[in-house]
Order: sequence, then C-alpha cells, then structure tokens
Amino acid sequence: MKLKLLSAFFGLPMMTFLVLMMWAGLFKNPTSESANTEKTPAVVMSEPLSDGLIEAQIYLADNLGYLIEIQFSPEASSTIAATMAPDVSMAMVDTHMDGFTLPMELVGAGQWRSKGKMPMAGKWNMSVGYGDEFVETTFDVR
Repeated sequence: MKLKLLSAFFGLPMMTFLVLMMWAGLFKNPTSESANTEKTPAVVMSEPLSDGLIEAQIYLADNLGYLIEIQFSPEASSTIAATMAPDVSMAMVDTHMDGFTLPMELVGAGQWRSKGKMPMAGKWNMSVGYGDEFVETTFDVR
C-alpha cells in the first residue's frame, strides 16, 4: 500500500510535467516564429522604364546572405516578354571590385528571384534593367 502511495505521490507530478511539456511543444506561439522568418527588405526600388515598371526588393541576412526579388510589369506596347530575365549585376563600391552577374530564377510571369551569399561585407551597387535602360541602388552589407 505504501508503495502505491509513494508511486502516486511522485508519479502524478512527473506525469503532469510531461503532459505540459508535450502540450507546449505541439502548440507553439505563431507570432514568435513569424517574427523570425518575415523580414522587411533592406532596399526597395521601383522605377519606370520605357517598356514598363521594374521593382526590386533586397533582403539581407546577418551571415552575408541575400535574397533579391524582382518584378517587371511590361506595358502593352513593350518589346520585352514577361519571361525574359532582366540583367542584374552587383559590384563593390569601395574596393572597385568588378561586378558579377547574378543567376536569376523565374518564379512567375515577370517575377524572378536570386538567393546566395555576398563575397564580403561592405557597400555594394546593384543594377537591374534591360539593354541600355537600368536602375541602380547602393546598399550596405554587414
């Protein structure tokens, strides 16, 4: 009888603790998780070109990572197809490093994405456009 009372005395609190831990693991707070995954862009650009509107957002991570999203909305008289990728190049401003072209992934009609890591921290210049028309922005990578 004493053994049953002792096991109930120690077993019930332990069982309650385990159930609470499992409950907390199953039902996480969704606001804390979304705050870590949804970031605001470091740079937002929107410029009209002669063939349409080009928009870009640059998201930067702490580990020199980047995500660039580009949208092109061609006008009705545009000679540029919605599936034609824009020319995107980046160059480092301070060291006069030659620019490099980013690989672009087609996400949807007129929408592209590029994801990767920057070679080094510093001030960078990105140009986006078609042919002779392009827009530029400068941003700081830390």
